[in-house]
Amino acid sequence: MTTSQKMLRSFAILLSAIMVFTLAACGGSNSSTETNSPAATDSSTASATPAESVAPKSDIKLTMWNFKVAFDPGLKAVADAYKLKTGVSVETQLTTPDDAYRQKTTAAAAANELPDMYLYWAGAGGGAFDGRAMNWADELDKDKAWKDSFFPSAFNSIVINQGNLDGWQKDEKASQWSKERKVGESYGIPLDIGSFYTIYGNAKLIKEAGLPTTAPADMEEWLANMNTIKAKTGVPGLVFSGKTFSVYENWMANFQDYMKNGPEEYTKFMNRESKMTDPAHMQIAQFIEDVTKSGNMLPGIVGLDIDPADQAFASGKAAYNLGGTFSFASFSKMGMDPKDIISFRVPAYKGSKIPDAKVTPFPLVQVVVSDKGKNKQAAIDFVKYLTSEEGMVLYANGAFDIPAVNVKNKEALNGAISSMLSSMSTESNWYSENAGVSDKVFGPEWNKFHEMKQKIILGAATAKQAAEEFDKAAAAEKAKEKK
Repeated sequence: MTTSQKMLRSFAILLSAIMVFTLAACGGSNSSTETNSPAATDSSTASATPAESVAPKSDIKLTMWNFKVAFDPGLKAVADAYKLKTGVSVETQLTTPDDAYRQKTTAAAAANELPDMYLYWAGAGGGAFDGRAMNWADELDKDKAWKDSFFPSAFNSIVINQGNLDGWQKDEKASQWSKERKVGESYGIPLDIGSFYTIYGNAKLIKEAGLPTTAPADMEEWLANMNTIKAKTGVPGLVFSGKTFSVYENWMANFQDYMKNGPEEYTKFMNRESKMTDPAHMQIAQFIEDVTKSGNMLPGIVGLDIDPADQAFASGKAAYNLGGTFSFASFSKMGMDPKDIISFRVPAYKGSKIPDAKVTPFPLVQVVVSDKGKNKQAAIDFVKYLTSEEGMVLYANGAFDIPAVNVKNKEALNGAISSMLSSMSTESNWYSENAGVSDKVFGPEWNKFHEMKQKIILGAATAKQAAEEFDKAAAAEKAKEKK
């Protein structure tokens, strides 16, 4: 079986599993919005609880902040069931888009006004705000069965490891609080798992151009396919959020560099010991220039957030979209026929050292509890229920999201979610075990590249100039490490 066939088979299994998704698993709106969803005392989503049961009474009312439109129904289903069991009310408050939510939580942390619980992007110390968040290490140690119920990869990038500490010690921008952390601390509990590195294609446009709807064997073939589609249909080849830092950098470029160069050289590059202008890494900037110059970059993507970029793809304005396992549901919600969607892992370049690199799912979102909240214990209890077998089934089915807990009764899950779980590789590999290396894609030099990437797309810079600016920024950060 060829590499292309293996990739296609893997993603065909994934697609067949999620064809019935109708809600976005990673959604949001284009403008800043906030909605409150108080838990009801009588909900059809809590079907596991007998209707005649009398709910206990409680004066406790918890608040949970959330930034994912599609997650809200799942969270509310859990809140409804929890109120019937305990009498404790949980109100979910939704704020979108991501930038507005990030600003809201940052401001609340500064004013000591964080809610009882809030969702945050998964990462070691993510959303901790220098001690505003609770450390879950003791709770996890006390309840081994609960800790062991999660997929092994679910905590990979959430629990603080030595690599995190070493990085913070060298980073002059890292807070003193971060530098004083200890290995094993965890300031969040994983809610879901998934992966990036996924290319979605419009099967109609691909067929119209006379091309097969199979995964391209490599990057070179994919680029050629874009050119063919543009020539035959007039539709540009690619759309992604050019406005959002890390979509291209963290969802595609870093993984491709790992495949191309292997662990050793990839690590050197991420540790600022190799340059982007080196031939081994120049493809990161060159891809943006090549797609732009060929007319295959959708005009205006520099101003597009993730949802508008997904909408452009769903509307047929581009042949391919860069996303993740969570993107398919967005396209369905936006009106795209599932039969018109193909997907494949981001292709490797010809001659790559690990062209068949497997993607292990990792945590995407974590639940954080405020350390000084007046109802801290009640919040802890709710999070433990949310991440119990029962809670995860309610959440996953309501949010159409892949739970971080390895649910034993797969039959209780929506059929699509159950099938998708069975198709995923949960075995650890070098890339998943070294999140501390790949997470360096969020460093200052990568922010500089994002800025230069936008300039390339706008015709104001070249790939060479972007790579040179990246190298300058990386060298400056490296010099700070040596002080």
